[in-house]
Amino acid sequence: MNLALIGLGRWGSKLLPKLLDHKSIGKIYCFDIDRVRVDRVVQEYPSAKPVGDFESVLNDSDIDAVVIATPVGTHYPLAKRALEHGKHVLVEKPLTNRRDDARHLVELAEKHGVKLMVDHITVYSGPVRSIKKLIASGTMGKLFHLDAIRAGLGIIQPDVSVVWDLAVHEFALIDHVFGEMPWAVSATGSAFYGHLEEIAHATLFWKSGLVAHIHVSWLSPIKTRKMMICGMKKMLLFDDTLSDNKILLFDQGVEGSGSPGFTYREGGSEAIAYDRHEPLVAVVEEFVRSIDENRAPLTSGSVGLRAVELLEAVEKSIKQHGLRVELS
Repeated sequence: MNLALIGLGRWGSKLLPKLLDHKSIGKIYCFDIDRVRVDRVVQEYPSAKPVGDFESVLNDSDIDAVVIATPVGTHYPLAKRALEHGKHVLVEKPLTNRRDDARHLVELAEKHGVKLMVDHITVYSGPVRSIKKLIASGTMGKLFHLDAIRAGLGIIQPDVSVVWDLAVHEFALIDHVFGEMPWAVSATGSAFYGHLEEIAHATLFWKSGLVAHIHVSWLSPIKTRKMMICGMKKMLLFDDTLSDNKILLFDQGVEGSGSPGFTYREGGSEAIAYDRHEPLVAVVEEFVRSIDENRAPLTSGSVGLRAVELLEAVEKSIKQHGLRVELS
């Protein structure tokens, strides 16, 4: 199939070589409003074909699919028009910045019989796939707590807060691994350099009693990508900054009801194996295969919609100084 890449910035420039390398993708057209970017990309990748405007992409029947790697505020109008023109669409995370818009895109994809996929790249990493299998096997027992931090001296975005930029990764992971959304959230955040939060803390609540605490920050002197998942049988630590042994499973926990006392299990730990494939390659492969096999992508538009709903709820809670917000 032939494909058009819209947006050649930081993420679009990472996507392009993966698209060019895929054996099932033929011609790749590219467009960006910044002509300097286009010229630079064409010079580096001569096989990429530049187009003068988005309308040319929409009206070209030779283009089967569109990949959108532009600022989140442009996702909805661009994806909407592509879907209306019968193009399959892959959108960078998050799907949109409003849940009503995300829901409309899901409806449009179904109406026009095309695929809509979101690049929740975390879901496609080898460690996350292993964690999902581990939890599904029952090895960890009933889950009761998750604690995650994603921080670093990041790029402060002009159009979205740190929640929309970073926490979306954790939300996508949680949705994929746990298979259910929380029923309520409570969150706080702070903005020091503008009107959008650069630091945020969110607490997610499930009907089962599971609680998740998530901290995201653009203002940390060190890069941290850690997640701890606690089950009644075993506990897990995922550190994505490590080059090896990213997942450790601990045979530790607390037993008893508190009367007359608790028993503490102090077992050892083991490293969990995981696939070392490149997640972005897996994203492109999933998009192509979902079209070829005429099935919903792993991170379909509906998955993207759930993430946007959660992001909106967290944002609403922050604006209300941590008030608990229920998800509809």
